[in-house]
Amino acid sequence: MLLDGHEVRGPGSDRGMVFQGYTLFPWRTVLENVTFGLEVGGLSRLKRAASQGVDRARGAVAFAKAYPHQLSGGMKQRVAIARALGTTRASC
Repeated sequence: MLLDGHEVRGPGSDRGMVFQGYTLFPWRTVLENVTFGLEVGGLSRLKRAASQGVDRARGAVAFAKAYPHQLSGGMKQRVAIARALGTTRASC
């Protein structure tokens, strides 16, 4: 597989993956799941807070404190996608 003209030989922080099974941490809230990649990437608390503002603008604030077991399948998938997008943005 090629990505931007370069062969992909393994995992990398410049791309994310969203699994069909959501792979959310059940002990973390929606907001904590979304910002997990940012934490691992070493982003400061201030930058993570800024990313939370982006999520609020998308209307996710109503579910920010919910846990995965409280979400529908579609909402779980949205959280997984948001986490993948945040992780790949943090590394770029």
